[in-house]
Amino acid sequence: MKVPDKLANSVRARWPDRADTWLTSISSELDELTHQHSATLQRVLPARYAFVVSATSPHGPLIFRASPDPAALDQATVAEALGRLDIGPKIHLTTSTDTGSWTVMEQVIPGTPLADANPATLDIEALARPVRAMAGQPAPSPDLPLITDWLRDRLINDNLTELPEGEQVAPKAERAYALELLDDLTADMRPGLCHGDASPWNVLTGHDGQWKLIDPRGMQGEPEYDAAVMAFKLQHFLSISNAEGKIADLSQLDSTRIDAWETVARAARI
Repeated sequence: MKVPDKLANSVRARWPDRADTWLTSISSELDELTHQHSATLQRVLPARYAFVVSATSPHGPLIFRASPDPAALDQATVAEALGRLDIGPKIHLTTSTDTGSWTVMEQVIPGTPLADANPATLDIEALARPVRAMAGQPAPSPDLPLITDWLRDRLINDNLTELPEGEQVAPKAERAYALELLDDLTADMRPGLCHGDASPWNVLTGHDGQWKLIDPRGMQGEPEYDAAVMAFKLQHFLSISNAEGKIADLSQLDSTRIDAWETVARAARI
């Protein structure tokens, strides 16, 4: 199971001090984990900053995910909380190594990403279930960073480089207005469980029409932020009109906060 060249290059660009050591450790660590879980590897799955492999096992289909990200354990902490709520895959193992971390989890089947869904047959009520399930849930750890701090850093950065394809840094006036909204949102936010990156590539179809959230950002926040990101990405990828209003109604979340979060997320070029 070879690490794709595109992934290796992305990791070297983002974490140059640890990338090569991490890359050379993957093979032996994966062999040990597959033996531990009696798993048979199937194929490497596309991912930008993680090495992800599907496998079969006596316990069902599995995913082995290796990451050099220093925040990977925070991400796994949130992933475990989502799995306990049955709105993310069940996590079987999280372990850290000298070079990164591994997560072993159930594979979401069929696993079609929301980005590839048919807008004509998309069940918005089922899609809203994961964000509704997060409402009122505490953060899985008080030590997790705040999504508001991460967004603020993006909004004040004139030279932001991690941008969606085809996007440029937002004009200063747009970011200044978003910062004002972010201050208001921060003032009365009760940090709780938040996925932090509910893009259409991180929302997968599960059994019986359920949707599962994968690859959380590993931060504290609120589900209104996730609903906002999901809504404006739906408008972009699937051209679904009034996605924000529909998700707000069906998730039973605060539509005013969702609207404000959407403005902030757009300006931060999420």
